[in-house]
Amino acid sequence: MKIRSIALIAPLLLVACATNGESGQNQQALLKNPLYLELYSEQMVDTMVNLEIYEDPLLEDAVKKDIADSTKKYWLAEAKKSRKAQRRSSKGSLITMKEYGAGEVMFTKDGTAVHFGPAFVSTPGPSLHAFLSVTVDPRDVEFPDISAIDLGEVNVPYGAQTFMLKDKKPKDPIKYRTLVLWDTKLGRLYSFAQLSPLY
Repeated sequence: MKIRSIALIAPLLLVACATNGESGQNQQALLKNPLYLELYSEQMVDTMVNLEIYEDPLLEDAVKKDIADSTKKYWLAEAKKSRKAQRRSSKGSLITMKEYGAGEVMFTKDGTAVHFGPAFVSTPGPSLHAFLSVTVDPRDVEFPDISAIDLGEVNVPYGAQTFMLKDKKPKDPIKYRTLVLWDTKLGRLYSFAQLSPLY
C-alpha cells in the first residue's frame, strides 16, 4: 500500500490544476470532480490505514485515533460516492494524435460538466481547447464539425480540471461521444477520447 501511495503522490505534485470559469484553484473545487475525488479519497484512506498497519505511536492517543478512524470512514464514503458518479457518466481515455495527450475524461450524464482526471497531461498549445462532438473520430470530418461544442480553453495542460457547460449544455448529451483537444489557432488535432456511457 505504501508503494502505491508514493506512486500516486507524484502526479498530484505536478497538478497545477484549474477549473474552467474560476480564478485560481482550490481543494473544494477539485473535490467536485469525481475523478479527482476518487484519487484523493483513496490516498486519504491509505494514509489512515498505514497508521494502523505500521502501528504508528500516535494512535496510542485516543483523540488522534478517533480522528484517524473518522477520517478513514468519511473518505471511504467519499470514494464510494465518486465511483457512483463515474458509473452514471460517459468516460474515455485520451489517445495521442498529432501531439501528446493522455488521461481520463468524464462527461456527466446530465450534460452539465466535463471532468479531466488528475493524470491528465497534454502538450501545450497556443490556443488548446476542449470540444465535445457527436463525431466518433474527429479525423473523419472537417473539424470542428457542426456538432462540435467548444468548452473553452484548457487552463493548464497538466492535472485535474472541470469544464462546466452552463449555456452550452446539449439537448441530448448521450449523442456526444467524443472529447477532442483541438488547437483553434493552429487548426491542429492534439488528441481525443471516445466516451462510452457506463450507465
